[in-house]
Amino acid sequence: MRGPVLNLPNLISILRIPLGLLACLFVWQRMLVPSLAFIFLAVVSDYADGLIARRTGSVSDWGRILDPLADKVALGAFIITLALVNAVPLWFVILFLTRDALIAVGGIYLTRRLGSPPSSNLWGKYSSFSMSVYLTVAALSHLLERRIWPEELLVAGLDPLGAIALGFVLLSLFVYFSESVKKLRDPLSGNVSS
Repeated sequence: MRGPVLNLPNLISILRIPLGLLACLFVWQRMLVPSLAFIFLAVVSDYADGLIARRTGSVSDWGRILDPLADKVALGAFIITLALVNAVPLWFVILFLTRDALIAVGGIYLTRRLGSPPSSNLWGKYSSFSMSVYLTVAALSHLLERRIWPEELLVAGLDPLGAIALGFVLLSLFVYFSESVKKLRDPLSGNVSS
């Protein structure tokens, strides 16, 4: 694989995992300030690693693996924690984790088949951003012990921000598989994204 494993952007990606796990712990303990601090740091690290990699010319194949892996571990743990405290519906968690598993398996397959890991795309970034907003608001609702949205706006336990996040999650999965098929048919067509 191309590029060093331990450059600054990759270290930031790796750091996102303990940041996300600490956010889970503090949400579980209903500790408002530490929860929000670690959520903020985890979200910022998700944007900082890619920005630093592009600006310093240190984009690497390892980064293309570590960044989404850190996202999946940190976000997966966080969404499971929120389901355990009844802040998000269980069906949404199952759908989200299934989507992430499909993308992870697809990424491994594409890396083995084509020799390089897939890159992210704009829809994957929209999905990550909308999930970050939705889950942060859900955590805040749990931490403050009050509903942010009136009951009438909930559909199957999902609020409007969750519905927007769900739309981006499903759209990013569709785009990922569409681009994967295109990439497998014509390996010179560009990179696939998550």
